[in-house]
Amino acid sequence: MKRKVTRPPRWGAVVNLPCRYLLAFILFSLIHLVPAIADTEVDYWAPWVTKTTTCSATINWRGESDGLGLIDFATARYYSKHQSFSETIASMAMGSYQHVQLTCLEPNTLYIYRVRPSGNAEAFGNRTFRTMPVSGPFTFVVVSDSQEGHHYTEEKRFKYVAEAIAKEPDVLFILHGGDNAGFDDGSLWSTYFQCADPMLATAAIFPVIGNHEYHNPAGETNPPTAADQYHWAYDMPLNYSFDCARVRFVILNSPDPLAANEDDPQTSLALAQSQVPWLRKQLNRNMAGIFTIHHHPIWDYGRATVNPDLQPWETLYHSYKISANFAGHTHNYQRFSVQGIPYFIAGFGGGRCAELAGPEPIWYDFGETRKLGYMKVFVDPTHNTATAQEVIVGYVDEDDSDETPYVYDPPVIGDTVTFRLRR
Repeated sequence: MKRKVTRPPRWGAVVNLPCRYLLAFILFSLIHLVPAIADTEVDYWAPWVTKTTTCSATINWRGESDGLGLIDFATARYYSKHQSFSETIASMAMGSYQHVQLTCLEPNTLYIYRVRPSGNAEAFGNRTFRTMPVSGPFTFVVVSDSQEGHHYTEEKRFKYVAEAIAKEPDVLFILHGGDNAGFDDGSLWSTYFQCADPMLATAAIFPVIGNHEYHNPAGETNPPTAADQYHWAYDMPLNYSFDCARVRFVILNSPDPLAANEDDPQTSLALAQSQVPWLRKQLNRNMAGIFTIHHHPIWDYGRATVNPDLQPWETLYHSYKISANFAGHTHNYQRFSVQGIPYFIAGFGGGRCAELAGPEPIWYDFGETRKLGYMKVFVDPTHNTATAQEVIVGYVDEDDSDETPYVYDPPVIGDTVTFRLRR
């Protein structure tokens, strides 16, 4: 039985690297990507990558409560030639959760790295990430609502989705739309990272906070927690943006702990309005395209009109004509065309399925439930287009049961739409 780390973490330090000329190319089979997690008393979480840019990336992991660690890394081309790493850096602050930034990296370059925690240097195997390109096409994935159900764990649903994402070629990064686990609970988040491990071994993740990040494991009558697991794992603001090949991605914070139904934060007009000045600055840029994502949807089957709490964002989306919007929260797949802008709900990552029932919004185009999967988006800034695909990994017969899903091998491509990045 593994002992969970309970001591509050201290954040890892940011460490700069010496610059060197880096080019990367390697076949996927040159390294063993699935880590070997040590069977020790410490509940290790295998590394995950966040905050990738054209020249930097942050390596994260969880280990012993007073731990440090080393990171060995190299370009894939160097590793292929020498079968060794070219650089080693150390984390500088002790703590369970480590967040170490690598800098002076080369754009659009595949890197191989290995984390060696101070408590067990052999805890993890080799893993990869790719830095952002300056220009050209790229592919990303959107997955949301991976949490367990009342009658099943993430191993019964989300695990199959993560394994399918890991097999996708050329995925640059993953947008996770929130609700990593059902509660702000270390054991449930351990399960999440174990199930997510295949996809996190090969691609960076950019998270979005959901309402379940605040759910109190002590019971529904308690107030929301501080979303500790989310903050400790990701060490990122609740709203932020990043760029890839002159395409901007804007992450917004929709659950408001001050507008909670017991321990379940809802959207609020005040929270949305508080982000409007910042959001306007993110949208008012000469970019090749702009994608936005937040946990709660603006348009949703069962609600005939817009979510009034999120109307300020909706107004800006059409003033600046974004490329597309993504959301989760509702556990199914939906697509809308709102005055020509595609809106997607990608909440079919593993949570209890939600029926398509009630009023149908005027902008609704397509939807389905009891499917498990994710979205894959191919972006081509040069030709001003993007193609979004619903990727169906499998299906279930019941909304919330311990059944083993029927899994497609390979996954099935469902709903597909191509749209312009700039209008």
